[in-house]
Amino acid sequence: MLVEPPMKRHATPPEETASTSPRLPDAHHLTWIAQDVMPHENAVRRWLSRTLLPGVTEDDIIQECYARFCAASFQDIQNGRAFFFSCARNLVIEYARKSKIHYMDEDLGLEACNIADDRPDPEQNLAARQQLDWLREQMMTLPSPCRDVFILRKIYNHSHDYIAQSLGISRRAVERHIGRGLQKLIEASKRSS
Repeated sequence: MLVEPPMKRHATPPEETASTSPRLPDAHHLTWIAQDVMPHENAVRRWLSRTLLPGVTEDDIIQECYARFCAASFQDIQNGRAFFFSCARNLVIEYARKSKIHYMDEDLGLEACNIADDRPDPEQNLAARQQLDWLREQMMTLPSPCRDVFILRKIYNHSHDYIAQSLGISRRAVERHIGRGLQKLIEASKRSS
């Protein structure tokens, strides 16, 4: 009777396992997950509870989503809610493909979850930019001490005491200049309307 010798198992050197193991997310990444993604977990779970899940549970989908969030390049993601829903939807479709279930005729109901991108549209961006440009022009027309005080307070958010000390004027003068600046901007706004 012929017996084959046992095969030797080769252990992977520690330096190879360290380089191939997945990296844990850093603090910024975890903060993003905690602040921008986790608050939407209940909404995703509600959506999943109304969706046919082929051989997988809601917890499996949620867990896989979090694994993908840890691997994602989060700096480019603008809307954590939309990202969470699209990740869960993609996973449902992946599992459905594996189970040979087709969702072609069935609406997955994502429209009702309000996952649209909440960034302003281009027209709103343009209007806001025009308002800021107008405000900048009006601030630059203020007389010199008033303009300096107004910009230091309203743009840079310095305290009245800091402005008074920096410009060598009294705290009361700072308050008067801010009041005058606001009054002139209100008057300019009324004239332009």
